[in-house]
Amino acid sequence: MNMSPRPQPLTGRFETETVRYLVGDLGLHILLLIDQGCTSDAEIMKFSTVTATCLDVKIPLLKTLGLVRESSSGYEVTSEGLQVLREIYGW
Repeated sequence: MNMSPRPQPLTGRFETETVRYLVGDLGLHILLLIDQGCTSDAEIMKFSTVTATCLDVKIPLLKTLGLVRESSSGYEVTSEGLQVLREIYGW
């Protein structure tokens, strides 16, 4: 019998491993960049190799999953997004 702990649900919607699978490494990289202060597509592209085409796909996905929101000051990581980062990277 497998006794490994079951992944904790992410706010009752998705488990962290499911989110990791859905957004991929690039989506997690974008989430990290936003957490580190990038608030626009231009800033994300400036501090990474992420293309505008990729952002056109990943940003709406991150928003739909509730990991990122857009305010008047730009992109912000939500508490759910911070929870995902903590669980994946062990912060």
